Amino acid sequence: MQAYLAKFFYVLSGRRRQLALLIAFAVLSSVLEAVGLGMVGPFIAVATDAARSQPLIDFVKELLLRFGRSNPSNSDVLLLLGGAVILAFYIKSYLGFSVQQYIHRFGAMQRRWIAARLMYSYSRAPYTYHLQHNSAELVQTVVNETEVFSQMALLPLLFAFSNMLMILAIVTLLIFTNAMAVFAVAGIGGVSFGLLQKFKTRIGQWGRDRNESFEESIRILNDSFGGVKEIRVLGCEPYFEQQVDREFKRYAVSGSSFYSFSNLPRYLMESFLITFLVIFTWAFLAIYGESGNLNSVLGIFAMASIRILPCVGTVVNGTSQVRYAGSALDKIYFALKQLEALPDGNVASLRSSPETWMGSRPAVAPLSFENEVEVSSIVYRYPQVLEPALDKISFTFKRGEAIALIGRSGAGKTTLVDLLLGLLTPESGDIKVDGISIYGQLRSWQQLVGYVPQNIYLTEDTLLHNIAFGVPDHLINHEQLQSALQAAQLVELTERLPQGINTVVGERGMRLSGGQRQRVGIARALYYNRQILVLDEATAALDNETESLVSDAVKALGGEKTLIIIAHRLTTIKHCDRLYQMDSGKIIRTGTYDSVVVAQGLASNLDKVVSE
Repeated sequence: MQAYLAKFFYVLSGRRRQLALLIAFAVLSSVLEAVGLGMVGPFIAVATDAARSQPLIDFVKELLLRFGRSNPSNSDVLLLLGGAVILAFYIKSYLGFSVQQYIHRFGAMQRRWIAARLMYSYSRAPYTYHLQHNSAELVQTVVNETEVFSQMALLPLLFAFSNMLMILAIVTLLIFTNAMAVFAVAGIGGVSFGLLQKFKTRIGQWGRDRNESFEESIRILNDSFGGVKEIRVLGCEPYFEQQVDREFKRYAVSGSSFYSFSNLPRYLMESFLITFLVIFTWAFLAIYGESGNLNSVLGIFAMASIRILPCVGTVVNGTSQVRYAGSALDKIYFALKQLEALPDGNVASLRSSPETWMGSRPAVAPLSFENEVEVSSIVYRYPQVLEPALDKISFTFKRGEAIALIGRSGAGKTTLVDLLLGLLTPESGDIKVDGISIYGQLRSWQQLVGYVPQNIYLTEDTLLHNIAFGVPDHLINHEQLQSALQAAQLVELTERLPQGINTVVGERGMRLSGGQRQRVGIARALYYNRQILVLDEATAALDNETESLVSDAVKALGGEKTLIIIAHRLTTIKHCDRLYQMDSGKIIRTGTYDSVVVAQGLASNLDKVVSE
């Protein structure tokens, strides 16, 4: 449990003040609960045996005399005690409701805060982190595990703590009222926690099954819907349907087993309580020989039972829920720890409210680029891979030049591009702009670079928002937008669309053809007006006519923009100033199109230069 709480408080870092306030309210509510219940017994005693002189009656009468009430009757005492009981219970109820409300609001806001913290850290984590983690895993952690942590770890733990204070206050009252009644509480708690101890391993396994099945179902659904065209043509829908059904069945079994067990203690406690009540009444009469103050004791015990039974149930269910949610806590904890351990980990600093850091990034000016970019002796190897993907790569390109990278699949072209984009950091070597290393000002370097991949990522939004990608409406520059549309040969398309530039393109741009999606990606890069454009097989999906149009647009940028092109079709790089042929992570040949492609006969053997 100590390890669990250590993880729990780490995940809630920066929220301990709110927890302290919650504990203070819970303690006060518990004290008022005990005071209110404690006044029930005397009230019943006065109401059922008003003629008998009792110390409490004499004390209240003395109090009434001091406040000017002459010759107070037992009825006056009853009225005063009744009013005190009512007042205590109203105050207690209001405070109890406030504590419950605060716990629910606290839990909901913590879920939002942890999800924001994860989203912020995931979105700004190094590119290598995303290479090593499945997107379904990240989505599940942000969306589902934070919800499970909030609803089945945080809230149950807080409610269990609050109810344990309530139980402690009521038990203390029962000890002073009649020590025999304490055995009921001990019995109820013993039976409940005995069951919990017996099933603790199964509860943990149910939680792990829920976690794993949910993640797998997300992954399978993503694969199924993402490849709907290929799946439909191949007719392999049953395979994915069976996989999803298997995981949903696993999720259903784990969830139903847990929730069924959660209700078991309540039924047992009710039966145990009735058994104790009968035995206690018999024992009391046998010991004392008369009813005596049995009415007041039973009155307090009845009220205490009404309160303590749900309290014990809440503690038991909360404890089992906390164990069930252990896998969710582990996943969030290890994700945050892993992100914090990264070279540029920022999780530890996110202690304030999300409004202070979410959705913000300091404005950074691009690096000055007047002359040339020098790539010097770059060596890079992927994590847990022995052989370097790039081995002492060196070359230079000047502002306004167009260079091309060609080579077989696996030659290292895309890895080199990822380094040029600032997504990967070399093991050794450097990249300098006009003699200044980019690694001291990486974000400023990225402000120089635009990227057009082979597979354009489009959101289910308008064409406008997919070109002015990530730009709020009030900041969109419509002149730059029109210029980008013209350069990417998209003006005619926008005129044919039903809502023009405001037409929604569908999930992943499914309402556009492959060539149209590619041109949207080119327009996006041109909209941002970056000085260096990296085109990674940017025309591979285009038909010959469209490729010619786009190539003409790209050629027109020559001298104005610096172009780095990974080429599949060698005809698209004839205009380049220099070509670099790569193989096994090295540059094996450099020169013009004629000296590299024509002289080596590569133009007639395109298999040797397919994209990486």
